Amino acid sequence: MFFTWKDIKDIAERIRRTPFEGVSEELRGWRWNEPPVAPMYNVGLGVSDIVSGFCDTGRNVYLKYVLGKREAPNSILRRGSVVHMVHERAVSTAKRLIYSLKRLTGQFFLNYFMAEREKVLADALVAVGEEDRVETEWVVKSLWLKAGLTYSSQLEQALSRSKYLSRETIVSLTIPESAEFAVDGSLIGLSPTLKIDSLLPSGIIVEIKTRPYKPVYELTLAGYALAFESVYEVPIDYGLLLQVVLDRKDRAVRFYRRMIPLGDRVRMEFIERRDRLAEVVANREDPGMPETCSPACPYQHVCNPSPDRVSRRP
Repeated sequence: MFFTWKDIKDIAERIRRTPFEGVSEELRGWRWNEPPVAPMYNVGLGVSDIVSGFCDTGRNVYLKYVLGKREAPNSILRRGSVVHMVHERAVSTAKRLIYSLKRLTGQFFLNYFMAEREKVLADALVAVGEEDRVETEWVVKSLWLKAGLTYSSQLEQALSRSKYLSRETIVSLTIPESAEFAVDGSLIGLSPTLKIDSLLPSGIIVEIKTRPYKPVYELTLAGYALAFESVYEVPIDYGLLLQVVLDRKDRAVRFYRRMIPLGDRVRMEFIERRDRLAEVVANREDPGMPETCSPACPYQHVCNPSPDRVSRRP
């Protein structure tokens, strides 16, 4: 979850071994003013609105953008928010400390980094319900320790290269990722304030998920790739789905990676879904409820599905 240059090297090797048929020119984001990438409606949906993973019909988009209904966060979504928050705070805190500490060693860095944990934990506990406090505490502590050990080790390796390295170079050698990377999706009809969970060198987009894997999550990466290409005109051919599994029994956090080629199929599926849901908003049409509702859906208080309609799998 906290990427090092060795991780990036391993990912690059996997990319070389992964079959990839390429991307048709008309499906690159920089073709934002031509069909099929050109948006049919300028609605400005978020990628997470389009690929929520909990509403097959997209009624969540209708409720949010047409009826103006507010989400009612649940334990499943709050858990995911905590993981995302810790990831961003760990990356930004590590970079800040390397820039600001007068004395720079792995141990000195680790001491200061771990001292920040209680602030992060306090912020996380404010955002969760009483029933989630125990789990939140061990999740935050586990992730923060992993980040501290990872970055302190990488810092020591960077410092061992030369005593003349600039702080900027040391930061890039220690923490090669950009967390919560902002990209403007307005050229392709999306929100102007999209945030990619993590952007790795050589243009690899990372999407962090705490819910069980679903093939539809691959479309999230395609959406971010199209948006990135539309702004920077840099090809994005692969994305990484990072599944974060919280083992309550052992109080352990585990990570599983899926390398996703961002070819024509996932790009076209995302575009079709974008256009269908943008049409729902533009025409103010209720697409109806899905056959089954996810327990993670934050609009259950609006739809009020019967218990037998709510699936066990989030």
